Order: sequence, then structure tokens, then C-alpha cells
Amino acid sequence: MKRMVGMLVLTVALVSLFAPGSGTPAETKAVKIRDECDPTTFNAVLGPGACVGDGKTTFAEFIQELTADQSVEAWRFSPPNFDVVAGKMLLLESRGGETHTFTKVEQFGGGFVPGLNAPSGNPHPRPECAILLPDGRLRPQPVSESNIFVEAGETEAGPTAGGAILPAGEESRFQCCIHPWMRTIIKVPR
Repeated sequence: MKRMVGMLVLTVALVSLFAPGSGTPAETKAVKIRDECDPTTFNAVLGPGACVGDGKTTFAEFIQELTADQSVEAWRFSPPNFDVVAGKMLLLESRGGETHTFTKVEQFGGGFVPGLNAPSGNPHPRPECAILLPDGRLRPQPVSESNIFVEAGETEAGPTAGGAILPAGEESRFQCCIHPWMRTIIKVPR
């Protein structure tokens, strides 16, 4: 009985959340962050927990496609480019098995994983993504409102259209600082 009452309360809460005028989904725009990593092969190469999804792309297939095309089709932001009205908050929804970033950059470029920068045609890391250490290694920039880390299967709040990170009347560029071919351009009309 308690479980049934709990389910009823959850159903009512979800219905009110998605009802017109409720103030949530109507005021958000989802950005889906996708990948198809095969956990067995990715974790064998990168270490346990690097991929927690149920994708079918093996690590060898990933590297082969990256080397041939400078990107991997299944690793992407969706939609790739879009307009969003002022006042809508972005919801960053991970639909894959790896961690990604959603980072605002001045121009597209490399991220903080050197082994993915060169094969993707992005040999120069963006300063918004990486700090160059004196020994030549790269360190990720810290998490901030414009550098959001989204773990596998999670949803994070992103910037709000019309605010400082997504200003009205401008195109804003975002990329993943791990997989630098994952990109989107967002415009907030005036």
C-alpha cells in the first residue's frame, strides 16, 4: 500500500511538473550528449569506470573512425546548432557511457586529452578547456558555469539563454573538452 501511495504521489508530481505553466520543461531546452562506448573495451584500455554505458562501439573502432574522419559520429551534441529564446535554461542530458564537458569557447579547438586532440585535427588546446603545465602536460580547467562536466547518465543544469554565458544577439560556441569534435553553436535571438 505504501508503495502504491508513493507511486501515486510521484505520478502527480510528474504530471504537475510537465503541465503547461508549471515553470519547468516549457522553460528548458534539452541538449543531448551522446556516445556509444563499449564498456568492456573502453575500460580495458582506459581503466575501470571510464565507460559505464551499454554502447556497441569498441575502443579500436572508435580510434579507427577518429583517425580516418577526425571525429566519431556517435560522439556528439544533439542538436548540433540551434536557436533558443531568452529565459530558457539548457538541460544537459548525458545519453552515453562516458563523462563529457559542455564548455563555452571563443573558438573551437583542442581539449585537455592530448591523445584525442591531434587525431581530431585540433592540435592546439583551447584555454577554456586546458591549462598548460610547465612540463608540457595539460590539466583540465576547473568546473564553472561555463565549463560543466556531465557524467554518464546524468542531467546537469546548463546556462540560461539571455544571460552572461549565452547572451542575446550572439552566437555562442560550446564543445566537449575531452572529445573536441563534439560541438554546438547556440544563438539567442534578440
